[in-house]
Amino acid sequence: PLPVVVAPPVVVTPPDTSEASSAASTSTFPAQSTLAKIRNKVHLAPGFSHLDWMKLQSSGKDLAGTGGRVLRVPMSELRRHNTIDDAWMVVRGKVYNVTPYFNFHPGGVPQLKRGIGRDATQLFDKTHAWVNAEGMLARCFVGYLVPDD
Repeated sequence: PLPVVVAPPVVVTPPDTSEASSAASTSTFPAQSTLAKIRNKVHLAPGFSHLDWMKLQSSGKDLAGTGGRVLRVPMSELRRHNTIDDAWMVVRGKVYNVTPYFNFHPGGVPQLKRGIGRDATQLFDKTHAWVNAEGMLARCFVGYLVPDD
């Protein structure tokens, strides 16, 4: 993997509306590469960008692996899908097959592995409050988590 290079902060100065406020109106934002380090992003291999993921989702491939069926998944079944070759997770009661998403995940494989085989709602919300899981993983939707019998 390529190292993350931390650049100095970028200083952004909003337009000056009065001469007295010019010194007080300067804000400092971290540079893009600094944000990547703060958010623990990894450099993705060519062909695994967010745009590539969106293209794959619209390709018509069965990313969920269910043949278009919506399943009722008990927790005991969910726990069996806990490897990178067969990875399911729950976010807000919905079960997703995240196996095809591993190489596209901006945080890398180890971060995504933290949620597989279990209800990852709290972990997801803690680290991805701004992400719409339903939209991001729509074609990976397996079904709904149900209680074990």
